[in-house]
Amino acid sequence: MTSPLKMTVYRPAGRLGLYVRAFQLFSATDPPAGVSVLDFGGGDVSVPVCFGDPVLVEDWDRGEVPSTAVVGPRRHAVWLRFQGRVDQVNVSFFPGAAGAFVGLPMSELVNRMASPDDVWPHDFREAVAELQPLPAEQRISGLADLLLARLEPRREPPRQVREAVRLIRARRGRVTVRLLASQVNLSISQLERMFTRHVGVGPKLLARQTRVCALAAEATTLANPGWALLAARYGYADQAHLAREFRELTGLTPSSLARAGSEADFLQDALVCRLGVFKPPALEEPEAASARTSRS
Repeated sequence: MTSPLKMTVYRPAGRLGLYVRAFQLFSATDPPAGVSVLDFGGGDVSVPVCFGDPVLVEDWDRGEVPSTAVVGPRRHAVWLRFQGRVDQVNVSFFPGAAGAFVGLPMSELVNRMASPDDVWPHDFREAVAELQPLPAEQRISGLADLLLARLEPRREPPRQVREAVRLIRARRGRVTVRLLASQVNLSISQLERMFTRHVGVGPKLLARQTRVCALAAEATTLANPGWALLAARYGYADQAHLAREFRELTGLTPSSLARAGSEADFLQDALVCRLGVFKPPALEEPEAASARTSRS
């Protein structure tokens, strides 16, 4: 059965593309959708701009995410629930990049979200609300202008953090903290302290999440994933090691991921990973993908 949920990805160009990896547009066909999405977690920070009904976080007691709330880094995957009228633009920041816009240490946002009233001034929230009647492209253009006006370069993470994040994503998580520290000319403890403040999660956890995400994205494209082969390809010691990482970071086993393909939509990081957003985006053209199935 084809899912009623659709995600269209716009990749910002220019300066904003150094901070925002994607604008993800969620919409749904009639009748109103009731679809669960597995967000694989990671060091990315999201700002959902809701023009319809708010998304729910099933793992947070089905708590509603208010429009323009700042959803911080997660240590493990969470289930999101879209229902009612789905009309949302999700602003997805690269790990470590959101602090230059919101002015909050990412360590304070791990596994939680900040209220819009605590982050954005009143005129920003009003300007966002005024985008509702506009078509998608104009909404994104308006959001991009509003975000750039909030950019404070003095709050950017150090270049060593940006480079370490780039290396983790470029190598799909197959990199050690020792190598990262060496590459950016820092001690391991210095790198970990910088990550705690600017990314929210440590470099080791971000690398683990990135590797699981990349593997899951590939596995969901295969009719019969060969887990032992995938484990070797992504640098796990063996299939048992892969299974432990999967369960710890996503709550699923690899085989249950495959079975859940008929029950749930795997979007967010998994789909974005498959669409190639492992490097700073540079294109403005949208990429559309329909979610496969619904989960009741």
